[in-house]
Amino acid sequence: MKTKKVTLVCTIKNTFVLKDVALLESLGYSVLLIHSPPYKDPFRFFFNRFREFFLGFFYVLQSQSTISWFNDYHSFLPLFWTKFFSKTSIVIVGGYDAVSSPSLAYGIFLKNNSRQKIARLNYSLCDQIWVVHKSLAQGCGQAKKDTKTQSGVSHFIPNLQTPIEEVPTAYDATFWKSNEVKQKNTVLTVANISDQRTFERKGIPLFISLAKALPSHQFTIAGIKSLDLNFDQLPENIHLLDTQTREQLKTLYSQNQFYFQGSEIEGLPNVLCEAMLCECVPIGKAVFGIPDAIGNTGLLFEAKTDLDVLIDFLKSEPEHLGSKARQRIKKTYPLERREKAFTSMLNRMDTHE
Repeated sequence: MKTKKVTLVCTIKNTFVLKDVALLESLGYSVLLIHSPPYKDPFRFFFNRFREFFLGFFYVLQSQSTISWFNDYHSFLPLFWTKFFSKTSIVIVGGYDAVSSPSLAYGIFLKNNSRQKIARLNYSLCDQIWVVHKSLAQGCGQAKKDTKTQSGVSHFIPNLQTPIEEVPTAYDATFWKSNEVKQKNTVLTVANISDQRTFERKGIPLFISLAKALPSHQFTIAGIKSLDLNFDQLPENIHLLDTQTREQLKTLYSQNQFYFQGSEIEGLPNVLCEAMLCECVPIGKAVFGIPDAIGNTGLLFEAKTDLDVLIDFLKSEPEHLGSKARQRIKKTYPLERREKAFTSMLNRMDTHE
């Protein structure tokens, strides 16, 4: 029996991308991966487009369908070949590809340039759009109120004919579970921080303010890559870590009592959901997918929320909320939910062929 193939294109091999590769393979598909890192220098940028042109042609020709994680330059040529060969395709929207934030200089819809025009074209070329949270389709009112961030594919392209579905990322509760004793008065946040914009977008200034206000607590930032910060000015109770492996993250989640997600813009934060599965008590900003992840298992705050509210919560002893947080993620975002979505999509594509 001939193995069915799927072309998957991405810019970064994030954990959620690799999870989808593993999921598709578990469903019996061979995944042809086009990895196009987001290089900015002209030579490597155009070399990526060259690779996408030829790999897209040969991979799509063999494949039943094409899946693009995020919508950007890397999506266009594989989607073009998919349309050319009358195959079917999906674009998975994660955040950047559905927002415009002038205050953070962030989002594909921020500037009316060639990048935005290609993104709009990609949304019309594909057969389905999957958003990890409904706010990336409809828009997030709280983010607009807080930072004047406009969001939602439907907001930017109101006459778009491509159907949009909410298909959240999913989490393996058998792996993400606490394997350490919780240390009281510990607070963790995880983010791949490589520049000042990400530093701001992930809410790290507020995290540092909390650390300064609570010298009796230990705060950890994991994911520091390279950042032009004066670390000498950080309070002594902040511990900095670089990028962590899955096993290292599980240990960190398991050891820390609280998890902080102060993002200004976020689809459905993987690290928040993983931390909650490891029974961290969540504290998060009430934007995009964060409120749906946390629900009533922790503290949600807005831009206008007084810092004392967060401080008082961190001083409390909400021990019962950790197990409640785990049960919420386990029930709301199981692997079976995403597997069912992929199965349904691929079955429809079988019929289309």
